[in-house]
Amino acid sequence: MTTVVEFLQSIDQAKLTAGERARAILWWLGREDNTVGMGTAEICSIIERSGHPKQNVSRLDSQLSDDRRVSRVPGSKAWRLHPRGRTELDLIYADIAQTPRILKASDSILSRALFDGTRGYIEKVVRQINASYDTGLYDCCAVMCRRLLETLIIEVYEHVGRPADIKGKDGHFFMLADLVRTIAKDAAFNISRNAQRGLEEFKRLGDLAAHNRRFNAQKNDIDQIQPGLRVSAEELLHLAGLI
Repeated sequence: MTTVVEFLQSIDQAKLTAGERARAILWWLGREDNTVGMGTAEICSIIERSGHPKQNVSRLDSQLSDDRRVSRVPGSKAWRLHPRGRTELDLIYADIAQTPRILKASDSILSRALFDGTRGYIEKVVRQINASYDTGLYDCCAVMCRRLLETLIIEVYEHVGRPADIKGKDGHFFMLADLVRTIAKDAAFNISRNAQRGLEEFKRLGDLAAHNRRFNAQKNDIDQIQPGLRVSAEELLHLAGLI
């Protein structure tokens, strides 16, 4: 749910009264700032836009005036929830109103432009790498970086028609450690020293973040491997024929 109208429609299956709808609207508006209020006419307009018939503004204003769970915003005719009323409705509506946070796209770890037009699933992983870093989810960021490098190495071998070279006897692709070891020794690709160093640095962090239950990655861990990750990723993209 992204709008107050959508929120009201989602809770209105219980056949709420106009006063209950009004309090729900005030709860929604004050989720982040409980000093925010709204006038009765605006509240009625929202109720009408959510699918209800025309509302009686005077009647609702009188109902809100008699309700101790709401109060006037000082210096205005707007209403807001009293703290007691907010606490009561938090228990009812908090879970319903949970919505995914919409993050601004960024290039904090890897430039999206570098990966544009490669593969949709690669572009998506890069977006998740940057988003997890931006929100402080550093273990998630490390694991997604690991996934990116695994994917790019596989893309390289598939591009030259040699995927069998990076598969075990069970037919599954190697894990990152063996993928890095294989491509580093492969004379056909001649991985640069900087790219190889970046792969090795990241492999160590990725292994810790993915497999060590007592390790939690920190911002500085990601910052230290970011330059090598950038070099490695671009070189692998070239080898895979993706740029």
